[in-house]
Amino acid sequence: MQTDNLNKNYLLDYSREEINHYIQDMGMASYRTRQIMQGIYIQKLSDFTGLTTLSKSLRDTLNEKATLRTFKAIKTIKSDNDGTTKFLWSLNDGLKIESVIIYEGDRVTFCISSQVGCALDCQFCSTGKMGFLRNLSSGEIVEQVILMMEQAERPATNIVYMGMGEPLLNLKNVIKACYILSDPEGLAFSRKKITISTSGIAPAVRKLADMDAPFSLAISLNAVFEEKRRLLMPVSENFPLEMLIDNIRYYVSKTGKRVTFEYILIDGINDSKKDADQLIKLTNKLPCKINLIPCNSTDPRYPPTPNDRAKWFADYLHQRGRTATVRLRKGWEIQAACGQLYAENEIKIGRKNTGDD
Repeated sequence: MQTDNLNKNYLLDYSREEINHYIQDMGMASYRTRQIMQGIYIQKLSDFTGLTTLSKSLRDTLNEKATLRTFKAIKTIKSDNDGTTKFLWSLNDGLKIESVIIYEGDRVTFCISSQVGCALDCQFCSTGKMGFLRNLSSGEIVEQVILMMEQAERPATNIVYMGMGEPLLNLKNVIKACYILSDPEGLAFSRKKITISTSGIAPAVRKLADMDAPFSLAISLNAVFEEKRRLLMPVSENFPLEMLIDNIRYYVSKTGKRVTFEYILIDGINDSKKDADQLIKLTNKLPCKINLIPCNSTDPRYPPTPNDRAKWFADYLHQRGRTATVRLRKGWEIQAACGQLYAENEIKIGRKNTGDD
């Protein structure tokens, strides 16, 4: 376990307004907030030593009381095929999470985690095998982005909550992190390019609509028949498809936004004409796009749909008025799907993660 920062204030957890209150409580003038924000998000300082717009005494005070980094890099692997880069981080309490950079043409996507582990146990997902350990704080979400910005070949065009965890089960910290990431005096990331993904926490979809949060929403659908979806995604037992689709329709009507459906194609399981027809029926009159993703699982029970079949599936949807795109599997040879690098690391050290380092 890393103990250096346990008793310090983690400023990545703080919004601009909270930083302003914090430094005023320390006796600093309000205008210092912009200087500190620039040091954190523009200069991307790991501590306050290099923030020379402040006096040495102020820098020393901040270094004594606050921290800007809590992560320790455990492993970084990069695909020779497509540049996909995956990171395994150790958190301040010794638990571990993953983040991924995906390069696709001009698009550079940062795929970030929202929880340590996940309680939903989707059958094709390695993260589900971890179980749920804890939520990430807003600062731990933000720190992933800052550290990947330092490593990326090009600036990020998109940030997606599609790493470890279920974002809508950590909604408060996820939304706060989105606002920190998009703060015009910080990273100033485009709000419409931040996508919150969910496996189907239907009440939270409605809550997100009522919050009028200016971010994009993606739904991991993956099966369009209730019995099949419950086998693949146990979340459907508590929040069945009908409830989920009703709440998505509410979200669309309340926000006026288009949603994205993520549909993992599994050979012989959810890629038939019958599945395609039901997907068309479910999305009737819903402004949406459909991302078709060949399954990236190490479990032999869930092989990816072959490329020609995936193309047929997409074409079939197109012909019936749906916007559908086949997303190429990225980072397959480095096991870039969420949870896989974590699992490999835990196997190598011969234990499940207990939080002890």
